[in-house]
Amino acid sequence: MNNMKTVIITGVSRGIGEAAACLLLDMGHRIIGIARGSSSSLNQYAGYVGIEADLGDTAGLSGMLAKVFERIQPAERSDGIYLVNNAAMLQPLRDAGSCMPEEIAYHMGVNLTAPMVLSALFARHTDSYTGDKRILNISSASAAVLLPGMSCYSTAKAGLDVFSKVMGMEQQNKPYPLRIASVWPGMIETELQAEVRNQPISEFESAGLFIGAKESGMLATPGAAAGKLVELLFSDAFPQGGVVTDLQAFPKEGAALT
Repeated sequence: MNNMKTVIITGVSRGIGEAAACLLLDMGHRIIGIARGSSSSLNQYAGYVGIEADLGDTAGLSGMLAKVFERIQPAERSDGIYLVNNAAMLQPLRDAGSCMPEEIAYHMGVNLTAPMVLSALFARHTDSYTGDKRILNISSASAAVLLPGMSCYSTAKAGLDVFSKVMGMEQQNKPYPLRIASVWPGMIETELQAEVRNQPISEFESAGLFIGAKESGMLATPGAAAGKLVELLFSDAFPQGGVVTDLQAFPKEGAALT
């Protein structure tokens, strides 16, 4: 079809990753989804290719993405190729002193190292591609709103925002620059939200804040958030090297950016 774009999305087996992939497929675009599990909803689409991978195994990312690009023929990316780093995990949700070294290392691998490595590899694979190419990193307000028990998650998301800013600067003078941005999607009713609400208060004292957000109706649906993320991904106002801190306001004048 005309204007078919190819979008690589991590963490597509559930939540906003799955919702965004379904929306894009309904729009006629091609999706290559990367996740530890599969999605029965996505597997029904002819335009969907699923790849099972553990992003915590950062040593395997180069070979995995090489296989992804083997599946993408030049004609299939003539209207744009995109990477959405969406995969994330919350655990460990405890005081830093109570976290095991291997827990910290794996968490940072999934939430920070993997999107950094995938972004670097994506830039290398598309270096000579002259069409539209973008990376959207799904971050979190936890990069700035700091809560006890979330040291790993907040550190990873803050690092992801800084990485997006610096890589955006680096791309400015490239012959065929890609565009990169980070976004805080807001509070969304996903399995991660349910996970954080179900943590024992004795281990994660901030669980009550998330329970209160749910009870007061503050959580958006994955579908609503996915619609805004897709709008941002393809928008002419996509902020190179920026962090969209208010997705609902984007791209209105005055939308929060850092």
